[in-house]
Amino acid sequence: MMNRMSSRRQQHVIQEAKQFSVLAAAPRQELLDVLACMGTVSVAEIGAALGRPADALYFHLRALKRAGLVQQVGYRTRSGRREALFRTVAPELRLRYQPRKAANRRAVTAIVSSMLRLGIRDFRRAFERADAVVSGNQRELWALRKTGRLSPAQIKDVNRLIERLTRNLSRPNGRGRLYGITVLLTPLDHRSRRKGNSSSQGARARK
Repeated sequence: MMNRMSSRRQQHVIQEAKQFSVLAAAPRQELLDVLACMGTVSVAEIGAALGRPADALYFHLRALKRAGLVQQVGYRTRSGRREALFRTVAPELRLRYQPRKAANRRAVTAIVSSMLRLGIRDFRRAFERADAVVSGNQRELWALRKTGRLSPAQIKDVNRLIERLTRNLSRPNGRGRLYGITVLLTPLDHRSRRKGNSSSQGARARK
């Protein structure tokens, strides 16, 4: 099994319609995220990481397998029981953005909406616990929104930081506590939008 794992692709780009569709459901997206960071594990181990019974995960796991995002990679025996083992198709999974295609825009936006819902849910749950660290250099609960102007060079810096963070999180079987990180970077070109709206209205008025 180790040889098969070593030859596995390090990154998979999600671009097929069936893969976009399956990830629009937040439970499947959460399952895939956790499985990607855990490596090769059983359904029981995934359930323990998510705090959910294993039986509740099989339906979503089968859907992810059919979409080609999850693979079954053999079995193992533990405590006298035979367990199936699963892993993601690659340690790092990325969405393909094609903003000129309406279908892609709808699919990606649906997945991002699920990401944000998961982030809100996880933040609320962590905030309700008394043990969350919310200050100092071991702070583990953040919610941040900043608006500012960035030069092309600064945008490159931001992307390098995001790439570094992604690499750190894409190492299966990492040590430490399980964390969820949600990142959203968007341009706020309000002037272009108003200009575009005005042009469209003018065009309609001239017809």
